[in-house]
Amino acid sequence: MTHRVEDSPFALYNRKEIVFVLEDLAKHRVAINLDTQEGVGLVTCVLGVNSEGNHVYMDISPDDQINEKITNSRHVSFVTQTGVKVRWHSSHLRLVGLQDGDAFSMLVPAVIERVQRREYFRLNTPQGSNALICKIPVAAGFMEATIVDISVGGIGISIKGELPEMFSQGALLEGCSITLPVIGAVPTNLRVRGIWTSITTRSGEQMSRIGLEFEGLSRGAANVIQRLVIQLEAEQISLN
Repeated sequence: MTHRVEDSPFALYNRKEIVFVLEDLAKHRVAINLDTQEGVGLVTCVLGVNSEGNHVYMDISPDDQINEKITNSRHVSFVTQTGVKVRWHSSHLRLVGLQDGDAFSMLVPAVIERVQRREYFRLNTPQGSNALICKIPVAAGFMEATIVDISVGGIGISIKGELPEMFSQGALLEGCSITLPVIGAVPTNLRVRGIWTSITTRSGEQMSRIGLEFEGLSRGAANVIQRLVIQLEAEQISLN
């Protein structure tokens, strides 16, 4: 069965985070396993990222036949060999000529899986009485949702009960705010980037988890969130 990056609790949807991760792979020339659904394999690496053109460039095989099979495939998966586990899929690669030779070109993936906490990776937030709260406008005022994880790119929230219709993939939630330590409520728009399958608790209550991306976040608020993420990471490292 094909591994679905979209179903992973470590999936990243924020484009800035995704580009950051891919550029880091290119910088360190990390070895990556490329596999097609037809069974063709290749060890490659990220050569570079053109974020403005929305393209990622990967190293090719010296065997033209293998390159042809890869470009003909409609499902190609990538996973790093060592270190930080990074995984993503592409529906189509093509051969292009770069200054230093030919390369595979693909669109910057809409989602990647990254199984390690670092600067741009989201961290679990405190729960219970110390939980961070997200307020989202609804017809009757505001609904409050518990924040379960946070990064400089967005948050994950949990919602009890039936999921409101406004939580659809790609929907923009305007006029929201998140409550942070010390500074209090921070206004921001949030875009829905991931919806996890609802879970039924022991009491029979439905629970859903939503991945949300910050939009329109002020620079000051972004700095506060970055400091919070660093603090949470330090606390979790000390516990481990």
